[in-house]
Amino acid sequence: MKKLILLLILFFSSHIVLAQNSVIDTPEAYRDSTQGFNFEINYWFNLHHFLWIEAFMATEMDSTIIDRKLSVESKRILNRALDYYKENLAHLDPRRDHYMSEFKSWITTEGKQLTSVPLKFQEHAEVLKEVSDVYKEFFWPIQKETSEEVLNENIELVRNTEAKFIERMTKLTRQFWQFERIKVDITYFGMASDWNPEHRAYTTIFPTHVVMKTEGEQEVKGNWLEILFHESTHHLILGSSYFVGGTIQDITEVLGIEAPRQLDHAYHFYLTGELTKQILEEEGISYDVTYMQREVVFSRYYSALDKYLKLYMNREMTLEETTRKIIAELMNNQP
Repeated sequence: MKKLILLLILFFSSHIVLAQNSVIDTPEAYRDSTQGFNFEINYWFNLHHFLWIEAFMATEMDSTIIDRKLSVESKRILNRALDYYKENLAHLDPRRDHYMSEFKSWITTEGKQLTSVPLKFQEHAEVLKEVSDVYKEFFWPIQKETSEEVLNENIELVRNTEAKFIERMTKLTRQFWQFERIKVDITYFGMASDWNPEHRAYTTIFPTHVVMKTEGEQEVKGNWLEILFHESTHHLILGSSYFVGGTIQDITEVLGIEAPRQLDHAYHFYLTGELTKQILEEEGISYDVTYMQREVVFSRYYSALDKYLKLYMNREMTLEETTRKIIAELMNNQP
């Protein structure tokens, strides 16, 4: 009888171990680093992004990102995961929502193997585990390959330019760069919104954590670098307590007017774009059109910024003088 009990214990123990091993059978993350950045391509975080963007597009845009034909069983498993995302997560902003930010932070640090899952994430983690084999077979190979290609295509460019960019950007913003390397998670798909369904990079700060996307990012050489520099410098510009944002707010308060909508963010796009363009040209890389121009971002502000903010960049005018002229021009050109 004792032998039988022992055999049963060994049998069930082996099944428990197998079950645990199946849970942590995770493709190894792909990593690289530079002086200023730690890059990682995380399997579970990419799966999370894949499900969120598909659920968001299907719910908000009546659209899809899925272009693979799946078996009936695989489709059933995937649809069950997507139903969970549609019901619980598709309406949550990956950047601003508290749960999504917490989950992002956990799954890219302590939760990389999806073990020791906190209670608040357990249901979510089970969904990811259940759909993992489908994702791993049909979607992950091309997403991993593309993400590695984009990182490898840009990593030396980052190494060759980051010191110049950091030196010049911190001088213009009068802010310190983050003392430790900035964490950059690379996902095939990024974030979408109702007003901009094109999935894109995004950032959370304190500490700065950048999420870079790679789908469609190999078309313009230098674009990925500019977006990386833009996303990694939110903590230098945005907010009224910062030199750039504070100058805008100080002037508009004294004038008794509302600051032009997101003018600090427009400054951010312009400064990072023009600095990237300048530095790429020094590297012998033609980069004639910045992201702000290509994507027509803050187009109403561009003429005034190009006329005056460039003078500040060239140290021909103070930020206060520049900002007063920009605000005056924007007010005069109001429709």
